[in-house]
Amino acid sequence: MRLVLLFLFLFSSPPIWAMAKLSASFAVRTPLVGKPLPDIVLPNTKGVSSSVMAARQGGKAILVFWATWCPHCYEDLGSLYDNLAAIKKQGIKIILVDVGETKKQVSDYFKRRKMKLTSFVDANSVVLDKYFLIGVPTLLFIDEKGIVRSVTHVFPSDYESYFGNY
Repeated sequence: MRLVLLFLFLFSSPPIWAMAKLSASFAVRTPLVGKPLPDIVLPNTKGVSSSVMAARQGGKAILVFWATWCPHCYEDLGSLYDNLAAIKKQGIKIILVDVGETKKQVSDYFKRRKMKLTSFVDANSVVLDKYFLIGVPTLLFIDEKGIVRSVTHVFPSDYESYFGNY
């Protein structure tokens, strides 16, 4: 009976990533908002393990959880890469965390797309529970104090507005 209910639930409603794409103002409710970002140490595509919070370098940051197989991530990372200079000019640091894949998969993906990016790599998907993730892409907007100000599943055109006036 549980299997039937799960099947009906999964196929009777649109997927979460489709619902998130409906509106750029679609914010996700999560226990993280208004609280300090929990830290985690992960390896990156350069083979160095470090703290996600340290990558923020004390400023505003967008923590982007993504995967190479995700079609929305493919599109949105391309746009993000093209606008990286403008985002940095706003004083916003972009921190990428690939979920569920190996360093080689992520490095090969960047190489194929000719993107000079570095990403944390969470091959064991430990971030899923720690950050209450329900899918990719998921973006956490972190202010200069390390507080999560909003969470969304879309890449907005106006990144600054997601930080709020705090």
